[in-house]
Order: sequence, then structure tokens, then C-alpha cells
Amino acid sequence: MLLARGAQARDLGVLVLPVHQGKWTSSLVYENLKFQDDFNTRGRADFKSQVAGAVFSYGLTDQIAIALKGGTLVDPRIEAQGSAWESRAGYLYGLDLYNEVFPATPGWRPGIQLSGGVTGFQVPFDRLITGNTVTLIDEKESGVEYHGSVLATFKAWIAEPYGGVRFFGSSVNWQNNQLPQSSSDPDHISGHAHGNISLVVGLPVQITKDVRLEAEGRFVNEPAVTVGFTIASF
Repeated sequence: MLLARGAQARDLGVLVLPVHQGKWTSSLVYENLKFQDDFNTRGRADFKSQVAGAVFSYGLTDQIAIALKGGTLVDPRIEAQGSAWESRAGYLYGLDLYNEVFPATPGWRPGIQLSGGVTGFQVPFDRLITGNTVTLIDEKESGVEYHGSVLATFKAWIAEPYGGVRFFGSSVNWQNNQLPQSSSDPDHISGHAHGNISLVVGLPVQITKDVRLEAEGRFVNEPAVTVGFTIASF
């Protein structure tokens, strides 16, 4: 069972944040994640979870911001080879750097924003479901994801749509804390995410100078939908 598992890339938050020099920006974020991974002879693994969290960024200059983020994975579930691993919650945390190389201007003259960062995550699993049988387990998946993006941004009245590509990779460890000594399976395995590129589209709407709503979709290799509410303050 342990060897049937794979690894998934995980992240939290939209890829374009407003940059306000000398200001803190806080974002409340909800995300719905779904991944499908294929690890050669280990089969295909599907990961699903909801994520609720927050992102706090600070404008180092009028074009560069650093952001800290954290969140809870709600009801994560992994399916592979007819079995499912479930948990009530996991968590993730990370650090990102944003560089608005040049801003978009009204009239659909595009801008460019680069970002990169790292995200750590841990998901303990306490239930293994095979058919109608539920077994209590003590297993944990943890790891680190590295990611970056190149996005074209636009400005049209209060809407600031964007699109581009996201690059990612991960290093993951799966740990079984209660494997019988007589078992021939290892107590841990290592894995990595399937795929390294996803497409991104987003639509922030600027309500006031310091308040905006955000929606983002990621496609190919790591489908995800994110919505957020952002406030900038001194």
C-alpha cells in the first residue's frame, strides 16, 4: 500500500499581489485543489483538498514585495489503486518574492510580473479505506515545493486580468509510523510531482485603492481554483 502512493505539488494564494512600497498587504484566501499523478509502476494517484489560509506581503520597493503565507488543508484525500487515504486536516506554509518588472497601464498595454518561492507542507493520514473496510493508520506526507511564474498583466478600469505560466517541482517524503517489523515494505518513500508547468489566468478587481477581490485558475498538471480578498494598510 505504501508504495502505491505518490506526491503532489501544493501551494496557496494567487500569483499576482498588489505591490505597495512600505505597506503591509493581507489576503484571505480559499483554494480548491485537485491533482492527478502517475509515477510509473506505482500507478496513478489523485489528490483532492480545500485550503483556507492567509498571505501577508510587504512592499520593499514600488516594484518588489516579499510575502509570507500559511493555511490549513481541509479534508485532504488521496486515491490510488483502489484505496483512499484520508485526513481531517494538514497544513502548509511558505515564502514568496514578487517583482513587478514593469506595471500594466490603462489601454491594455501589458505589464510583466515575475514571482518565485518555496512552500512546505505536512499532511497526517489517519484512515485507509479499501472497499468497505476502514483501517486506522498513522502515516504522514511532508515535503517542499519550489515554484516560479512569468505573467503578463493588464489594466482595464477596475479589472486587472493576467495570464501566463507557472513552473514547479517538489521533493516529498511519505512516512509510515506503524509499519509491522515483519513487513517487507519500507517505512518511508520519496517522490516528486508529476509535471512541471501549468497555465494560469486570473482576474483581480480593484474595489478601492487598497481593497480588491481576486480569482485565479491554474490548469494542466495541477488544477486549482483560488478566490481571495486583499486589504492594503500602512
